Formats: sequence, C-alpha cells, structure tokens
Amino acid sequence: MNETINLDDMRLFAAAADAKSFTDAGRKLGLPKQTLSRRLARLEEQLGVQLMVRSTRRMELTEAGAAYADRCADIVRQAAEATRALTDAQTDPKGILRITADPVFGDAFVSDLAVAYATRFPDVELDVVLTRRHVNLIEEGFDIAFRVGHVAQTGLTATPLMPADVKFCGNPDYFSRYGTPSLPEDLKDHRCILVPSEGTSMRWPLRSAKAPTTLVSGPLRFTSFAMAHKAALAGLGIAIFPEFTCADDIANGRLVPVLDDYVAEIGHVSVIHPTPRYLAPRVKAFIDLTVERFRSTVS
Repeated sequence: MNETINLDDMRLFAAAADAKSFTDAGRKLGLPKQTLSRRLARLEEQLGVQLMVRSTRRMELTEAGAAYADRCADIVRQAAEATRALTDAQTDPKGILRITADPVFGDAFVSDLAVAYATRFPDVELDVVLTRRHVNLIEEGFDIAFRVGHVAQTGLTATPLMPADVKFCGNPDYFSRYGTPSLPEDLKDHRCILVPSEGTSMRWPLRSAKAPTTLVSGPLRFTSFAMAHKAALAGLGIAIFPEFTCADDIANGRLVPVLDDYVAEIGHVSVIHPTPRYLAPRVKAFIDLTVERFRSTVS
C-alpha cells in the first residue's frame, strides 16, 4: 500500500458498513450507489485487503473489514470532534449548562459564580441544582459538579479548588456552661448539633489512630447546615461545619473551634466534569471562571 488513504473514503466505508447496503448508505450520503461502490472498490485495492462480500441485495463485511470499519468510524468521529472543537473555540459559549453542588457549598460559592457567569455569557442557559444527593453526572446529564473529598469515579476530570477542612465549633457561652472537650470521647457528654443525611446515628470524622469516626448524639437534628449554624451561634451545642462556612464567626469570636488536633483531613473541594476529548466552550468558560475566583479567594 503506497497511496495515502483518503479520510473521505474511510467515512464512506464506515457509513456503508453501518448500513450493510450500498443503496441505503448511498441514500444517506447523497451519493449514487455506483459511485459509492466504485470508491470502496478503490479503497480495497489501495489496502490490498477484501473488506466486503457483495451480493445483489446486501453486503457483508469480512473479518478484516469489520475491524477496519470500527477503526474508520472512530477516526472519522475524532476528526469531526476536532473540527467542532476548533469551530466552537472561535464562538462564544452557548447552550445549556447544568451544574450541581451541595446546598452548603452552593449557597456559599456557587450562587455568586452563577451570577458572574450569566452576566459574562448571556447566551448560556444555566440550570443549577443544589442537593445533598450524590448526582451521577454522566447518567443524569450534568456538565459540572462541585464535590468534597476524593473523586474516584472513572470518566470524570477533577480540578482541586481548596482544602475541604472542617471545624468542631461552639459558642463561648456554651463552653462556659458545659466545659470544653479535650478528647474526641468527651463529645459523648456534650450536646451535639446534628445534620444527618440519613438514618438515626451520626458519626463525625476524626484524625485518630483509634478510630476514624466518633459516634455523637444530641437533642437537635436538622437537615440544614444553616439551621445548625444558627443553633451553634445561639449556644445550643457543638456542631461540625466546613471551615469556609464558619471562618468569619471564628475570627470574630462568635464561635470557638475545639479538638483541632483531631480534625480529619477530608481532601479537597473540586470542580468536576465528564471527560470528553474536547470541552464544550460553555463548560471550559465556567471552569476557568471558577478557578480564577478561587485563586483570588485563597491567595
């Protein structure tokens, strides 16, 4: 085989192999059946391999033809994606961008990001879903998610934004009444403010050689971190919060952190997206804006 194979001939062969018929493939491609047959016969001659067994009504692929058809379809698809990515890169982001995040992180960060993004790219429709449920991006058709901790799912790309630190906090008045815990096991004697995701038991993460979590209980149970935050500020108990939600209260003395030596390392907050060969402009623009905002926040 001395001649270079034409990409268009590969496209024609992939279409004919899929249709299993010169007539049907020619109709889809807008080519006369005779022209398509002649082009593919020339392809076989160039390759020096029989790709098809022709009959009056149908065409059947040889073993070599079936393998080559799969490769041709993949190459044609990659070429189309490359062309589309180049074209998209020269246009403004548009279409629908679907984003999901935990409500706590969403209220603290994503709301401002969404407003800034919508202002900068008015041709993009935003669909933002805040939920504590672990959304499957690929199956549920989301473009972007914010996740806390390690991202192990295949087919996803994660960009770390900041450490996902947590704090055990209480109001100074609470500690003056009930004392300050010095060890994780002391929490069993305290009023803990709980935000369970499901079930009746609650465990808080620890950095400990004895156990990675400790069982806690208390008279207040909420499904909202915002409500738990208000209860902690009111001196009603000890709560666990992402550091970004309580940093100002700690700095101003409204909340006091405890057991810092035992706080577990959670990992990072990351922005994640499915991993295609080429990112749609609307997705890339949102990730770029997110990274830009977080760099200015943490620096």
